[in-house]
Amino acid sequence: MDSQITLVGSDTEPELEIAAPDPAFGATTILDFDGDVIISTNATVRGKSSTRYSVRTVRAGLVGLKNPKTVFSQGERILATVQRRDMVPDSLTLGSKSTSLGSWLKTPMFSTFPVWFSEGGETYLWKEGQNGGISLYKGSSTGAIARFHPSEYSVTHDRGGITYRAHLDLRPEADLIREKVFISCMLVVQKTRKNARKNAKENVKENVKEKERDLESASQGLMYWFLALPQ
Repeated sequence: MDSQITLVGSDTEPELEIAAPDPAFGATTILDFDGDVIISTNATVRGKSSTRYSVRTVRAGLVGLKNPKTVFSQGERILATVQRRDMVPDSLTLGSKSTSLGSWLKTPMFSTFPVWFSEGGETYLWKEGQNGGISLYKGSSTGAIARFHPSEYSVTHDRGGITYRAHLDLRPEADLIREKVFISCMLVVQKTRKNARKNAKENVKENVKEKERDLESASQGLMYWFLALPQ
């Protein structure tokens, strides 16, 4: 029996506008994303429509229902594959080498940022940026060499609205390792959004529990007041 393959996050998104570049940042390359669903999307190099990167997350068969696989590609060439797992660490195939995801993309134990990887003897760190974005730094440098901006809604002068595409801006140092920057950026954004959804669910549950405790306390108070009334 053929196994069923499901593409995750592949719903068509509305048309988005391209954000103007930030002259102060000095990006030499900008990747514009088709949509803001980072688990399955395409990114095109601005000004070079033939240079296209993609992220595809699929669930295949019974195992894939809980352990999806994410494939990063540039055109027809597969750059990396990440296999999610439950009982053992997630695996990463980067080029011809396979390892655990955590041995390449490292994260702190008790916080979300920074997230770092090494390339060519240098350490590159993703840190939390503004408005839900993230920024990449090289070593101890204080200046970002890459920045990811999620899609952004802006009100126009005629009180209409424009939604700008998510985009990844790279300065020359980051463009030298563009593929690693692209892969690591997508993985970091996926993880931060997953954590945000998890925290939101936990907050909802805690609010429900708090309201239940308040209701129980009020009910007990009402019962004690009723019992204290003269018979």
